[in-house]
Order: sequence, then structure tokens, then C-alpha cells
Amino acid sequence: MRYEEVPGHPGVVTASVAEAAAPARALASVLDDDERARAARFLFPVDADRHRVAHVLLRLVLGRHVGEPPERLVFLRQPCAGCGGPHGKPYLRGHDVHFSLSHSGDRVLVAVAPVPVGVDVETVPEDSLVRDMTGALHPRERAELDALPASVRPAAFARCWSRKEAALKVSGVGLARGAAEPYVGAADRPAPVPGLRVADLPPFEGHAAALALLVTPGDHDSP
Repeated sequence: MRYEEVPGHPGVVTASVAEAAAPARALASVLDDDERARAARFLFPVDADRHRVAHVLLRLVLGRHVGEPPERLVFLRQPCAGCGGPHGKPYLRGHDVHFSLSHSGDRVLVAVAPVPVGVDVETVPEDSLVRDMTGALHPRERAELDALPASVRPAAFARCWSRKEAALKVSGVGLARGAAEPYVGAADRPAPVPGLRVADLPPFEGHAAALALLVTPGDHDSP
């Protein structure tokens, strides 16, 4: 299955759902029973393909990283950071490696890192969705979006939302506590986030994507 590294971001790879769908179907045997069952439950084939490409890609990348066949990897979940339930951040049994997975539209992203990491990709939304969702953001982000011309607001919203989801994935909290915090900004560059390094990834047509990494002592470089 064809995938490629994201330029300038070692450990981050991407694949096109349209290009990888058929190879991923051929590689479906590397998935576990739950992953195959979830793909089978989707109503629309494109959604099943997106799920299958994402999880085959994750297994291929992690298998190569840890030196195990992809079909032998076992994923477990930490307790939820929000409620303590058994549906928190996934981890790989028997290996001390951090990873994150995201998919939207035609794009899948996988990030692997030595520290907690979050990656997110968002399809640029329709104007109506931007209007509906902007109210969930930080007040400064709402003001930044409102100040933009309507023609560029959807792309800026997707950029902001991808930064926010990537940042929240580092801790595993996700959107359970809302989307107002942390403040990541909607401008051309991400706003500083305490304890994290957040960076926009090179744009994919019709999408926005971001990467976030936990800052460790003495580490002040950008992602």
C-alpha cells in the first residue's frame, strides 16, 4: 500500500484514501476482528475504505517501527482522561512508542514519536458548518475568524480545528471537555500552547492538518 512521509516532519506519514483503498482491502487480513467488524458496519463503502486504509496504514507503520508483523500488533486503551472509562487513548501492548491516527475526506495521517503526540486532519468545511461550529472555539479564535473575509474563513476554521484536535490528542482528553481550550489561534501560525509544540503540516488539497508533541525538559525546537 502506497504512503509517503510528510516533508519536514519525520515520523509522520500520509496516504490518499482513493489511491490506497484497493490495496488496503487486499491487506485486510492484517486487521484484527474488531477492526474488520467496524469497517463492515459502515453504510457507505467510502467510509469503510477510509477506516480500513487508516488502520492498515497504522499497522504497517507501527509494525515497521517496532519490528513486528503488522497482524501481530495488539492495541489496548488507557482509561479515558475525561471519565475514566475503558475508551481512552490507544497504546501498543509491549512497546513504548507513542502514535496518533487521523483521517478525514481523502486523507489519512499517522504520526509516531518518542513522546506523546497528536495529529489531526480536517476537510475544509462548508460555510454553514463553520457558522455552526465557530461558537465552540476560544473567544479569541472566534474573533480572529470573524475578522477574516468569508472566502477564506472555512480554510482558517479547518486549520484552527486541526491544531486544537492535535493538541487535545496528546493527553487523550479529546473534545470531551469542549473545544474552547487550549487556545491555538486561527491565524497563519499556531499560537504558543504551554507544554506543547504545535505545528501546521504542509497543506493537502481541500484539507488542513496539524501536529502536536509534548515538550520535554530542554526541548524547545519546533516540530
